[in-house]
Amino acid sequence: MPKSQDCSPVIVLVAEDETLVRLVANDMLTEADYRVVEAQDGQEALAILEEQNTVRAILTDVNMPNVDGLALAKIVRDRWPHIGVVVTSGRPVPSDLPLGARFLGKPYRAEDVLHELEAVIAETADMQTSPRRVPRKRLPSKSI
Repeated sequence: MPKSQDCSPVIVLVAEDETLVRLVANDMLTEADYRVVEAQDGQEALAILEEQNTVRAILTDVNMPNVDGLALAKIVRDRWPHIGVVVTSGRPVPSDLPLGARFLGKPYRAEDVLHELEAVIAETADMQTSPRRVPRKRLPSKSI
């Protein structure tokens, strides 16, 4: 049962634009006692991270609208180094995967997702929990 240092459930942000895949990931993480926050793209994920400083890991797809998963992973590794990053895709491992991020090919099994999340959470457990103050680029507004 994953718990944070204060014994509250560990929060994982799932960034995935495919609704069914996002729901399945949510279910598998919830069944493993993680608390899940969902985002349908990288832009929404960044907005959530700006508001919630309790997220311990992200599970993100590579191909998403607005801000893609690789850009999201790079921003998270830079601004919130205490957040573990697992990147997923049905394509081969991206050559520009950020340092410290892990890759998981699709389709994935629940055991593999849980193993990778546990690993990135453990790797970042002792890092500072406040975001780095770096200038941010303005994100494009979402269009319908």
